[in-house]
Amino acid sequence: MCTRIVILDDDTQALTHYSMLLRKIGLKNSIDLSIKEYLRGGDLMCDLEEPRFYNTLDILFLDIRMPGISGVSVASEARRLGYSGVIVFITASDEHYRDAFDIGAFNYIRKGESVSRVEEVFLSAVETAKHINSAHITLGGWGEIRKVHIGSIDYFEVDKKKVFCYYDGGKFGFPGTLCPLEERLKDSGFIRIHRNYLISLSRLDSVSYTHAVIGGKRLPVGRTHAKPLHDASRNMVFIKSGQPKEPPLAKWKDA
Repeated sequence: MCTRIVILDDDTQALTHYSMLLRKIGLKNSIDLSIKEYLRGGDLMCDLEEPRFYNTLDILFLDIRMPGISGVSVASEARRLGYSGVIVFITASDEHYRDAFDIGAFNYIRKGESVSRVEEVFLSAVETAKHINSAHITLGGWGEIRKVHIGSIDYFEVDKKKVFCYYDGGKFGFPGTLCPLEERLKDSGFIRIHRNYLISLSRLDSVSYTHAVIGGKRLPVGRTHAKPLHDASRNMVFIKSGQPKEPPLAKWKDA
């Protein structure tokens, strides 16, 4: 898996230095990298307007103080647009990095620090990016890519080879089928309840042998899926509570 990185620094020498250094560290640790360099914050801001760009980024390395649009401004805009990845600031002194952490930065590197310190921060950032990616699913099609937090998803619905994801942020449609999603999310508490529906067990409001209510929406339960859904729901509660009892939210009702 390739780790996608952006480096922003108005100093050409510093930009080249960090780009080469990260590639060297990546090679040493068998990490496949894709690095894009920016000299101006405005150029990066323009690219960040495109979800297809920021939804595929893993780590942003941003110079804090720059003429024009600073790294802090870029980071703030990236978060506003929905970037959920890792941000590492590059700074010439400790004087300016404290305010930057209000944006949700992961760490910072002082210019001139040792290679070992840069390597330590970088490797930790890569591991954090992997963790973030495992908690998200990237959905795409029809010219748009969207990274959605798995915990925010209510359910997926398929209709004529079009899949719709219903989550806290709304609804997103893309071409496909439920089978790859079912495989990808089987260890994240998702279960097929019907040929047209894949739901998150943790988001259930109530459930019977014929219907499930999730996010206020009443969904049909297919006959072949009723017992697996029943068992999965009870097993989930058993794990959470430590004793086999009726779920406090997902209560089984007779059809």
